[in-house]
Amino acid sequence: MRSLILKDNMALVAGRDGYFLVSLNDMYIGRGLACYGEYNAAEAAFLKRLIKPGDHVVEVGANIGAHTIGLAKAVGPHGKVYAFEPQRACYALLQAQVALNQAHNVFAYNQALSRSREPLWIPAVDYAQSENFGGVALTRDAGPAAEAADVTTLDERLAGAPCALIKIDVEGMEEDVIRGGLTVIKTHRPLLYVENDQIAKSRSLISLIQELGYRLWWHIPNLYSAQNFFNMSENIFGETASFNMICSCRQLEAVEGLNEITSPDDPHPAAPRRQPAWQYSINMTQD
Repeated sequence: MRSLILKDNMALVAGRDGYFLVSLNDMYIGRGLACYGEYNAAEAAFLKRLIKPGDHVVEVGANIGAHTIGLAKAVGPHGKVYAFEPQRACYALLQAQVALNQAHNVFAYNQALSRSREPLWIPAVDYAQSENFGGVALTRDAGPAAEAADVTTLDERLAGAPCALIKIDVEGMEEDVIRGGLTVIKTHRPLLYVENDQIAKSRSLISLIQELGYRLWWHIPNLYSAQNFFNMSENIFGETASFNMICSCRQLEAVEGLNEITSPDDPHPAAPRRQPAWQYSINMTQD
């Protein structure tokens, strides 16, 4: 069995890292797992290179657990994965993956992490329609049909717990998560794997992490892998990639070949390139 289609656009997938219950209405993570038996395989493989058996890993914005199960297997029965996901529908599937794979070293929380216990809201999402459920951003404004999130901080939830890696994918709230976990980060100096795909927030995010004594490198894997688990040649993601930073306080073999971020003012890889002044002058003349 690769994918067993269930009712109401749900599928049970026998994937690279185990069994996954997914929504086929989920445009990226769910469909990726159903089509390829994996999601963002290059990112998943990179993360596994950063950890070893017995490590403790924190995953903030775990969604349905596409990476959670692989991380849990990589750290083994003596390691732990703390997975946080505020969307109830996604959290329900995350719990399903934990149960299907008997991943008893995963501690899952239906919570959002921020810089404080501030009120945050989950906007209304129609999970019966095709959407990017992984792209839902929390808001500080309670809109129509919004649902209040259960909010805590990394320091409050995991005070004193050892930590080797913190993965953060929270749709623009990455800096808030870090500021709410400064004690954990300063105490344990874990590797940080942080999404940075919002250009307007990039400079502040990079500045904060560098001020904590970290070096940063870009890691930008394409969502589609030609060597996917199901050997499917059709690329449903095109050239779509995830924009992340790997951040370390120590020598790290995994960053070999990656572009280092030396300054918060370095251009973001997703930013439009500025047109040279001489070319701008030519274009103006031609107009």
